[in-house]
Amino acid sequence: MLKNLFSELAGMQYSRGLLEQAFLLTLTALMDLCDSHTARHSKNVADYSEIIAREMGLSIDDQKAIYLAGLLHDVGKIGVPRSSLSKPGKLTDEELREVHKHPVLSHELIAEIPGFKGIAEIVLYHHERYDGHGYPHGIKGDEIPLASRILCVADSFDAMVSGRVYRHAITIQEAIVELEQCAGTQFDPEVVLAFCSYLRKKGLSACLPHAGAYDHEKTNSRGG
Repeated sequence: MLKNLFSELAGMQYSRGLLEQAFLLTLTALMDLCDSHTARHSKNVADYSEIIAREMGLSIDDQKAIYLAGLLHDVGKIGVPRSSLSKPGKLTDEELREVHKHPVLSHELIAEIPGFKGIAEIVLYHHERYDGHGYPHGIKGDEIPLASRILCVADSFDAMVSGRVYRHAITIQEAIVELEQCAGTQFDPEVVLAFCSYLRKKGLSACLPHAGAYDHEKTNSRGG
């Protein structure tokens, strides 16, 4: 159904900019319909990813691509049973397999947007780990696109500071420590260094206007 919608939109005589906006609005609305927290999380991840890309000296075009990848990285969750996404306890092996499908589903959906194949590739690998123990393909180190390594750090950080249904939020300082402890295993050390240095200098409020509450509140909402 979505592929048909994308094909129909792409065939309309609109400028690429308008088409891009139409696709993004469609996907964002679908994410919000599925889970409003997923949409908020994705916006946060987009903001963090763009900041990291800028801090690492990436080009403006790369920063834009990474931002868009952050907005769309979890769209594949619309194809995952909500019961698995919102389950407070430990997932069964089958439920975990379903959740682990979402990067591939996201990739398939985003790749249908004209001109978005590169962004789809960034999204596909955002749950790969630097040590090769991630998913869906188990690649490691520089085999993982840099943009995906950036997205992985941003995604994990927002999940930590805003919380998940099965885990309370932690403070910014605690999240920084966890990122640094996992540098070289889960995360690219250079990406972690760039983001943590920025957070120590600027604070989370420089990324998000509502971020000050994260230092003091413990929420129990679902992360990405």
